[in-house]
Amino acid sequence: MFNYISGTVAHIFGNTVVVDVNGIGYEILATTRTTEDLTIGQNTKLFTYLQVREDGVSLFGFATLEEKTMFLNLISVSGVGPKVAQSILSGMDSNSLAYAIYNGDTKLLTKIKGLGKKTAERLVLELREKVMVDASQIDTPIAKHLDSPLTKEMQNAIAVLCSLGKSQQDAEKLVDAASKLGATTAEELINMAFRIN
Repeated sequence: MFNYISGTVAHIFGNTVVVDVNGIGYEILATTRTTEDLTIGQNTKLFTYLQVREDGVSLFGFATLEEKTMFLNLISVSGVGPKVAQSILSGMDSNSLAYAIYNGDTKLLTKIKGLGKKTAERLVLELREKVMVDASQIDTPIAKHLDSPLTKEMQNAIAVLCSLGKSQQDAEKLVDAASKLGATTAEELINMAFRIN
């Protein structure tokens, strides 16, 4: 119903933000990461998700579209409701979370408060093929040219990407990034390359 809400931050208490829009105060539940970046009196734009239940209506807000997208992915997993998803995103930024899910790093995921092993395993199982990883935010030399020799699988993946319209240099960078994210076969490298922003 609401894609985003723009207005002035009127109040912040805990993980709740009140955004004043032309005299109407919208009470929005936000992640810790979002509330920490806000100050009272600041003009802001929060992407939103409206939850309607028998016992009430809740509005969840996110500083970025990426965070909202990850939230929607999380709540699509059985047993993960909006409040649990919000808690997960308060414990880890959306890109690091996507990286952990893609790599099946349940050990890292369970370090998030309130996230148990079984739920972490479900996240990996159900979201591994859906998450998008922003390679520029990962601590690898992606912005530079290839710094490791090409394997036959990497060469095959680059050839396919080039045939699909990528430049040689872009294809090499994407395959290099996908390789550093754990992909090894040509198919894995190509699939991961399309999920890297």
